[in-house]
Amino acid sequence: MEIFMIRTEEIRIRDPYVVVYQNTYYMYRASGKSILVHKSTDLKNWEEPVTVYTLSENSWAYLDLWAPEVHAYKGKFYLFLSLLGKNELRGTEISVCDVPDGTFLPISNKPATPSDRSCIDGTLYVEGDTPYLVYSADWPHNYDQEHDYYVGEIWAVQLREDLKEQADEPFLLFRSNEAPCSKTPAVHEYRGKTVTRFGSDAPYLIRLQDGTLYLTWSPIPDNNYIVAAAVSDNNSIKGNWIHLEKPLFDQNGGHGMFFYDLEGNRKLCLHCPERPPYERALFLNTREEKGMLVLADENI
Repeated sequence: MEIFMIRTEEIRIRDPYVVVYQNTYYMYRASGKSILVHKSTDLKNWEEPVTVYTLSENSWAYLDLWAPEVHAYKGKFYLFLSLLGKNELRGTEISVCDVPDGTFLPISNKPATPSDRSCIDGTLYVEGDTPYLVYSADWPHNYDQEHDYYVGEIWAVQLREDLKEQADEPFLLFRSNEAPCSKTPAVHEYRGKTVTRFGSDAPYLIRLQDGTLYLTWSPIPDNNYIVAAAVSDNNSIKGNWIHLEKPLFDQNGGHGMFFYDLEGNRKLCLHCPERPPYERALFLNTREEKGMLVLADENI
């Protein structure tokens, strides 16, 4: 049977996430109340998507699926997904499956992030044998009344080995307006109200070859979505975070993650542009220079 293929530029996608498994690329995206996955062998041509997750009516959440991430952990695949809870607060849910394109089922009927505030864009980071959930705590909390704006924050919390419960208290990594490249806020409309916001989307952590712990995230300075970066001063998640002055990507695209392609190149994956309905997946080669990453592609 002939398989119908779709080109990358034909797929509208926000917050793309790619897993490489058995010489195949799996790219996840949200669609309504489902998470879909496309498969490819070249990052250019993709099979029609299959559904790997559907929001249950019995779930703690009911709306706004976004930012799916799938992490290989202890022999299984775990889906980290942002959702809007029935209490009108956002949170990250964790689901599990034996394979990357099977049916993911929640490991708990509650968010893995704190349930008393809105939290989005949860990601898994493992240091040694210790798993951490790293996430953004953003508006409608964190309102600075004196300046009439919202300030996003990047937080982390240690999880139990089975990822089902928090193992300790959450701790703050940094606030979004501390970064040199995030000194001007975004202004946009939300539900009829003008919101001024220092965004803190999409934390993602990787270990560089020299041991540097490198974190990317996406603020929106002057309404320009970017991929900013920071490094830990002691190469641990509990170190102090040093913000790099220059963004890794600054052309109105963001929500980055990293993977190694089948040729061994470390790719930055993000959506670009940040302009509905034109969002598409963008894959860029990177290289390491003096404890940081730079883009290796020219003429982006």
